[in-house]
Amino acid sequence: MIRNIFVFLLFTQIIYYSQSNPDIDKRLYNESTVDILVSDALLSLNTTLNGIASPYHFDQTDLTMAGIIITMTGASFSLDNKLREDVLKTQNSHLDKITYWGEKFGRPVYASILSGLLYSSGLLFNKKHLRETGQILAEAMLCTGFYTQILKFTFGRARPYTGDGNTDIDLFEFAFDSDENALPSGHTSIAFTVAAVLSERIDNIYTSIALYSLASLTAYQRIYDDKHWLSDTILGAALGTVIGLKIVKLHEKTEEEDVGYSLNIFPKITPTNYEVGIALQF
Repeated sequence: MIRNIFVFLLFTQIIYYSQSNPDIDKRLYNESTVDILVSDALLSLNTTLNGIASPYHFDQTDLTMAGIIITMTGASFSLDNKLREDVLKTQNSHLDKITYWGEKFGRPVYASILSGLLYSSGLLFNKKHLRETGQILAEAMLCTGFYTQILKFTFGRARPYTGDGNTDIDLFEFAFDSDENALPSGHTSIAFTVAAVLSERIDNIYTSIALYSLASLTAYQRIYDDKHWLSDTILGAALGTVIGLKIVKLHEKTEEEDVGYSLNIFPKITPTNYEVGIALQF
């Protein structure tokens, strides 16, 4: 009981002085950091949900782009077998080392680490552009991952190494089997998402060339490692690029709309105890 009263009094004093004294030691109560974290979380939630729902609001330009992607993917089916044979013939220890980096660039775990590093660095050093870049990258990867997995399970396409051929597709079977979810390439979609987001945010032609070249290496590696067909990588590249660019614009638009919130911390007295309440309104 005494401990609860002490904690209650200490906390109420912190709240009081933090609101009345602008010179309070930020180590006790850093309101600005809390504001940033909560605001960013709400902004990312809105952007991600809008990104996932964006196909329901396609305009004529979006529909045209979707048609082009579908046409390119379908046309590339005729090149799948020949390209696979040619690429597999190039396998050697030297290319193994080069394509290794392409595979790493397309791994979601490394993209997630990069997003976290960008965000935390921007937060730590008070660099808004850097923080937002990490935030947008996370939003884009969530949207890309969502649609990549939906398409994989919908198409149910066999991977090259299974020997079933590039036309072995079990549409709407929804089999959760890695051997049967080749289309689109997940590594490729993530790699091009990263390239698209960072290219837009950095806005430097040489950096853009380097990023998209590395993403292309990821696509090549998936064919080189016999994990995907050419058409898998084409759809993955298109998906990642379109979503990456879309999320950058959606994030900026959502931020302009000002996702407002209020965070209140207050003492709460019950018949048996003293507690601290937190209220979030948005």
